[in-house]
Amino acid sequence: MGPDDAGRGRLAALAALLCLAVLAGCSTGEDAGAADPATASRAVRDAAAATAAAGGASVTTASAGPARGRPASTTGTGTVDFRGGTATLALRVSRLGAVNAVLVGRTAYAALPPRAVGDLARGRQWVSVDLDRVDVGLFGDTVVQLGAGATGNPADLPALLAGLRDDAALVGPETIDGTPTTHYRGTVDLTAVATATPGLAPLVERFRAELATSALPVEVWVDDAGRLRRVVEVLRPADLPGGGATATTTLADPGPRPAATAPPAVGVRNLFAELGSGDG
Repeated sequence: MGPDDAGRGRLAALAALLCLAVLAGCSTGEDAGAADPATASRAVRDAAAATAAAGGASVTTASAGPARGRPASTTGTGTVDFRGGTATLALRVSRLGAVNAVLVGRTAYAALPPRAVGDLARGRQWVSVDLDRVDVGLFGDTVVQLGAGATGNPADLPALLAGLRDDAALVGPETIDGTPTTHYRGTVDLTAVATATPGLAPLVERFRAELATSALPVEVWVDDAGRLRRVVEVLRPADLPGGGATATTTLADPGPRPAATAPPAVGVRNLFAELGSGDG
């Protein structure tokens, strides 16, 4: 081998070593990020705060799981107002049909299809449900059929994710409806949520009573702007009798939305007030 050949050999070896060093550095950085649960959790909590700060968003919801012993599913589209804690959803509920829902804080108002008006609404256009007074035995059914996650109101998502434990995992990059996102997986500590947001404290008691847990597994996708793009809540683990239940909320077009308002009281049947007074 001549001097020129030896020189070329040394250059090739040096180039190979440099490539290996670069690759090793990249690999180490990715592994460090994936192995740092606190960083992943902070990214999700920051995205939740940024989403709330945007004021609102368009929203698509979907849920599926057991309700009254049978499979149930709900899909919906609408808008959410994070500042006012309200949302409007056009839902399609299995075995019931089209339902227009207005969510104002912890109260859900539903305009039922005509065939359900006589049986449930007693001739009035709307029924109202206090989400914190749902009978424990129907709580799981209600959160599935509302299609709006554990709290029943998608406006609560930022407060819910603020309680994410410091054990989240970075799953990796994924695309949601053409939008680049980063996928995370973690668990919400509902007790921490109740402490930070007392208005959601009754929700913790519902979970403890119905599902014997105060932990809510979640999958979260954050877009490149650092806002929530999609959240999947595991309302019931798949290994429970009757099967699992999930609720998916997809957010788009962040920005202020008009606050939803409750329908006129004269057209609303307050189910809990009337059933409690014996007017059932």
